[in-house]
Amino acid sequence: MQRELILVVDDNPDIRHFVRASLESEGFRVIEAIDGESALSTFHESKPAVVILDLSIGQPDGFEVCREIRKSSTTPIIMLTNRGEEMDEAMCLAAGADDYITKPVSSRILNLRVTTQLRHRNVKPAHVVNIYEAEGLQLNTETRELSIGENRVALTKTEYDLIHLLMEQPTRVFTREQVIEAIGGSVEYSSDHLLDTHASRLRLKIKSAGGPRVISAIRGVGYRLIPLT
Repeated sequence: MQRELILVVDDNPDIRHFVRASLESEGFRVIEAIDGESALSTFHESKPAVVILDLSIGQPDGFEVCREIRKSSTTPIIMLTNRGEEMDEAMCLAAGADDYITKPVSSRILNLRVTTQLRHRNVKPAHVVNIYEAEGLQLNTETRELSIGENRVALTKTEYDLIHLLMEQPTRVFTREQVIEAIGGSVEYSSDHLLDTHASRLRLKIKSAGGPRVISAIRGVGYRLIPLT
């Protein structure tokens, strides 16, 4: 049985060869694109399970491609770049990426990140309609929609997983390890900054939709939905 199809977007043939070899060694099927335009057309034609996307691919660049995919799909997107500045990481997440890897990366880590995204994407919840409500927020776990009054908040898969966890028990403090597991990350390979950026991006989206201040970071511990007073 063939494993899932992965789209690799990079203008460097050596990087594409490395990623293809790494993923195919684990049984994944791989297709490639060398620039933004071919990435978008290949994505819509082939409907891959995961996209591995380089930032520096000309115009449209990786940020633009990520944002365009996010307009119509929640397919996991992993940014792969040789730039390591904090701003790049934050911008990747703001564009809708689910994960961020800086080159060079080992085959083991690359496969771990892809497998983690697939595992959480493929989890099938029990068919029970749950409506969680807290602080003026309403989360429908069947439609995966977050609403604030008449306004809906567009969520990536990672953002949905995070707000779902916090709304299940709004006053509970969840540890960073619990949050990382819920959003499909790895305790060993996820950075504090990466997690904080996810939370900050979601907090801003809720505020922009007219919602209250939610998602408090508890220093040295983790997060809770309802701020401490």
